[in-house]
Amino acid sequence: MIPSAASATKSQLDAITTPHIILMEAGSGSVLYEKAAYSRAYPASTTKIMTCIVALETCSDLDRQYQCGYEAENGFYSQSSLLGLKHGYIVTIRDMLYGLMLCSGNDCGACLAVATCGSMEGFVELMNRKAQDIGMTETHYTNAHGLHNDEHYTTAYDMALLMRYALGNQTFREIIRTLEYTVVEANGKFTKTIQTSNKLLFTKPDIDWEDNIYQYAIGGKTGETNIAGYCLVEAAEKDGVTLITVLFGDPNNYVTSPYYRFHNAKLLFEYGFAQYVSYDMAHFNVPYSFNVQSTGFDPDDPANGVVTAEVDISELEIKGALSDLSGITDQSFSWEEPELDPDAVKAPISIGDKLGTATLLCNGQPFYTGDLIATTAVGSDQKGNNGKQSDIIKDNSSGSRDVCNLTVSKNGGDAEYTVWVYYKNTMFTMKELKWHYLFCDGEVFRSARVPGVTYDLMLYKRVTDEDGSVSYVYSENAEAGESYVIVSQGRALQAVKKGRSLAAVPVVTDEQGNITSQVADNMVWTFYENGTGYQLISNGLYLHRSDGDGLLFWILIGVLAIALIIVIRLLATSRSRRRNPRRRGKYKIYRM
Repeated sequence: MIPSAASATKSQLDAITTPHIILMEAGSGSVLYEKAAYSRAYPASTTKIMTCIVALETCSDLDRQYQCGYEAENGFYSQSSLLGLKHGYIVTIRDMLYGLMLCSGNDCGACLAVATCGSMEGFVELMNRKAQDIGMTETHYTNAHGLHNDEHYTTAYDMALLMRYALGNQTFREIIRTLEYTVVEANGKFTKTIQTSNKLLFTKPDIDWEDNIYQYAIGGKTGETNIAGYCLVEAAEKDGVTLITVLFGDPNNYVTSPYYRFHNAKLLFEYGFAQYVSYDMAHFNVPYSFNVQSTGFDPDDPANGVVTAEVDISELEIKGALSDLSGITDQSFSWEEPELDPDAVKAPISIGDKLGTATLLCNGQPFYTGDLIATTAVGSDQKGNNGKQSDIIKDNSSGSRDVCNLTVSKNGGDAEYTVWVYYKNTMFTMKELKWHYLFCDGEVFRSARVPGVTYDLMLYKRVTDEDGSVSYVYSENAEAGESYVIVSQGRALQAVKKGRSLAAVPVVTDEQGNITSQVADNMVWTFYENGTGYQLISNGLYLHRSDGDGLLFWILIGVLAIALIIVIRLLATSRSRRRNPRRRGKYKIYRM
């Protein structure tokens, strides 16, 4: 259960006189605090957030030059916030974007509108369309700079939605966090260094009588008109949590100075960071393992085809206001029935295969959907096609032992168990309908009819560097003509007889997937393409299953059985004669 914590600063927020306030967590859109946030307000120059994002999404080349028209000078009164553009000045789109957001240049807004859409009317249409796309249902724009118009309005909530959207644009983020920028007109007519008006980022020497810099602020936009009052849209980030605050409508008087909005923004952020918490799923006892019934599985499978699968929730976090999360317990979480992929649950299934998806619920609401990954394997009488993989039918007939030895020979042949297929960390060979899988059995390698013991096979490809040095690097796939070390359970297959099979010699690998121990030539196998698989050759010798072992075994058994029968009959005859000595003279032989 999540621990509780007091929200000691809420009373301070309630005392703020700003008419319209909202505090939002950017990741989820959760509202942590609001006051009249859904009521109509005038945005003033915070309008330029929309102007900036529309221009960024419309203009592919920010360094494209634009020659300003009369829109740079017309329609602005003497107290307007301006960069200083004039008719005929040539500047880039980038210059105008920085002039728009740092010094709140109304002339930049007008010129950007014409530069991108040909007219203010066309650009405003894009602004309103974007507002609807974002979900700003109570917003309407009439211009690109924010000068007052009764039909140019929004809400604090809508502006928080806009800021949340805009923060997803990295260029927008770079612009709003910039403290200083120099605009240079192409023909040298105009050069000006501008500084941000955002007091949470920058204190202007000899102008600002207060230092309001906030270390977690990442930028935003100020605004001010006589009717809109002092406005601020700001974002801050701390410990991976991003908060957005909007303050609209502070009156322009000495009671609420130009710094009041910045004081309040810091207060809101501190409240939000204290109230908005993040916990990983280790905080809760949430099961994440499932039993999945496979289809078409090996009838001999000890688990009867049931595969264990997991959803990785180790990196999952639950975030929100502490007041909202305080009631969440282990019992708040449950899983919907997993959505399984019918093809994926058909055996064979290897460790790491995706079987489907599962959705975790929190208090009955979807919280997270993750991939369902197999953590156990199951064999089958069928495998899917994967390059060198053909349909595999498990041999259930008699006449073939479950485990066989391996051998090497100078003659590869075509059908005597010398063609091998590598698929998802398994390697197998076949003859007619008899399939045998390569596996490590202690100090030797053998082949088995049961694929479940062989899923851990790994290939290490021989790689020669420019300087001639050789290394062996882990490879997920086999390629014709390449050479590999075949490893299972930390041992490599060696083309050397050990007992009745081939040796399994220890190898050492590092975290980067390279073999670090010495590799002998007879541990390296070259894969030569042959039909649906490969023939494996080491030092001129072909790898194959020892097909004769089974036949020789049964021949020996048969010979021993016959010999035993003969011995038993001889013994029985001998005993019978000892018991009946008279029978020796019962019959006479007559000469004719």
